[in-house]
Amino acid sequence: MSRSAGGRAWSGPSGGPGTAAEQLDRKRAEFLARAEQAFDRMFGADGQNELVTFAQREERACEVTDALARWLMAEHITLDPSGPASVEADCPICGGPVRYESAAQAELEVRQLQTRRGQIEYRRAAARCPQCRKILFPA
Repeated sequence: MSRSAGGRAWSGPSGGPGTAAEQLDRKRAEFLARAEQAFDRMFGADGQNELVTFAQREERACEVTDALARWLMAEHITLDPSGPASVEADCPICGGPVRYESAAQAELEVRQLQTRRGQIEYRRAAARCPQCRKILFPA
């Protein structure tokens, strides 16, 4: 699975097939749609959206921008080139070999990460050691 620009195929866990430029264009369009929703949530049709006090305005601004920040972080992690499982890895617990015929055989598990802007979820390739049966996330 290639993840570089320049027209080569780039298929991330949630990005789908296509070139890097095509995938980034799709992500940009999704981000802009989310930003438009955030704007509408902040300003509404009348420019105030029933926000009267400074505290209400601050709370809403933090809610919508934190949601955008969480989405950006989750999508960026999804495209991390260290995300896909390697074909061979050693178990960090027992040292035993964990191998696949291909990196695509590794199952994806949902991971959660607590950030300063709230919790995000992303999918990461997981492997189970056949010797100690622990789950690991090879990079």
